[in-house]
Amino acid sequence: MDVFVEQLIRKKKGRKDYAIVAGAGILGIVILAISTLVAFLGPFLLIIVAGVFVGIYYVSASRNLEYEYSTTNGDFTVDQITNRRSRKRICSFDLKTVEEMGQYNASAFQNRSFARQLMVGEDDEGTDAWYLIVHLKDSGNTLLVFNPNERVLAAIKPFLPRQVSVNAFRGR
Repeated sequence: MDVFVEQLIRKKKGRKDYAIVAGAGILGIVILAISTLVAFLGPFLLIIVAGVFVGIYYVSASRNLEYEYSTTNGDFTVDQITNRRSRKRICSFDLKTVEEMGQYNASAFQNRSFARQLMVGEDDEGTDAWYLIVHLKDSGNTLLVFNPNERVLAAIKPFLPRQVSVNAFRGR
């Protein structure tokens, strides 16, 4: 029987997201101010204003992120969806290659180093999050922090190596 489970998580905007949008707005105001002061740009002022507004829109829209976790017969993929328009594969791997899994605690990983750390969840703090450590061909030893629901966890569990599953779901 085939197993297919997916979950869509909207990333909550944080200080960094708001700072980027505010910075784009300030840069737009500066560009408009400079273009009104420079005499030879007068005929192009309407085009410059439109370009600034379009640029600010695209910067703010690029901060609308969603993550999709999907499990299909032991294959786990994470995709990033930007503004419900474009999709980018973040990572994909076979769950049999997972080396470690459990509930995420940021202090437990301060002294450990990874070739790549992926925080693909609701927020960057990792509250109520789980982690997977897997060795990926293209990026090496990777820490994946994500916020799965119970359906995704139930779909992941049978495909994990036995000892990883026992350690991760102890007491559940």
